[in-house]
Amino acid sequence: MTKEQFIKYCKEQGYNLTDDQFSGKEKIEGNLNLVDLTQIPEGFNPVVGGSLWLNRLTSIPKGFNPEVGGNLNLNRLTSIPKGFNPKVGGYLGLGVLTSIPEGFNPKVGGYLYLNRLTSIPEGFNPEVGGDLYLVSLTEIPEGFNPKVGGSLYLNLLTSIPEGFNPVVGGNLWLNRLNEIPENWNPTNIVWGIFINSDNETDIKPTLKFINFQI
Repeated sequence: MTKEQFIKYCKEQGYNLTDDQFSGKEKIEGNLNLVDLTQIPEGFNPVVGGSLWLNRLTSIPKGFNPEVGGNLNLNRLTSIPKGFNPKVGGYLGLGVLTSIPEGFNPKVGGYLYLNRLTSIPEGFNPEVGGDLYLVSLTEIPEGFNPKVGGSLYLNLLTSIPEGFNPVVGGNLWLNRLNEIPENWNPTNIVWGIFINSDNETDIKPTLKFINFQI
């Protein structure tokens, strides 16, 4: 799709985008609902005050890094290029990704959905204001200590590395954990930890309030 075709499509949907809005030099007020698009042209890098809906995209061009005040829905993307790190005030939906490149560390004010990831690279430590869903991970690398304002879902992990001590404003879900590092005593969990009941009495976390802001 060319830039001209894209702008024409947007106009048909009721959005009269300028060249500066296309490139991100000028902010787009309100929402931008482009749910029927299956591709976007290179150079499209908007600043959107509301939500950006791109529900049918399966890939994005290199250099696409929007700033979105509301939600960013990319729930059909099957891959993301290196360097993709959007700023999202609401939730970021990436529900069908199975892998992420090194350097992917978005700042997300709401939820971050990465439900189908089966592994994460070293250095992945996003800042998430809401819940972080990593429900398909079976292991995490050393140094994984994200900052999560809501709950952190790691439901399929069976072990955790030494030094694992994320900042979690809600609950930490480790439902299948069957191995706990010696002397593991997390200090940054606000509400509670949910683990395999056989190990529940082995963990005595220190709970404290965290004023979490991105």
